Amino acid sequence: MEVGAWVLIAGVALVALELVTGGFYLLWYGIGLAVSGAIGWAIGSDEWAWQIAIGMAIGLVLMIVFRKRLVRKRKNEPKDEFLLEEGEGTIKEGDLVEFRGTLWRYDAEVGAQFAVGERVNVRPQPGARVLVRKK
Repeated sequence: MEVGAWVLIAGVALVALELVTGGFYLLWYGIGLAVSGAIGWAIGSDEWAWQIAIGMAIGLVLMIVFRKRLVRKRKNEPKDEFLLEEGEGTIKEGDLVEFRGTLWRYDAEVGAQFAVGERVNVRPQPGARVLVRKK
């Protein structure tokens, strides 16, 4: 098998590995190696060092160009509004309340007692807890 084919295979393997890691770094280098390997294979070049160097340069340029766009999109995504609104929940055993399909630890006013299965108003608060009060 020609050297260009091996570089192409290495590029495709990096792209596949990126699907597992999810950091977008291997993707760019994988694309660069795949492009330089495909070109080297098409022209019949046996210069593997140049193919790898060109592939890495292509990957670096792609990473610089597209990373800014991806980061900008992530910053503009709407925030999760899962716990921004009040709602109704059900008291469960072990100081838990079921709210929107998830169990949460809750805080309540001093002296408030709740029975398992009781429906309560749930209000979000900072952290991983909610505040409950009688309906």
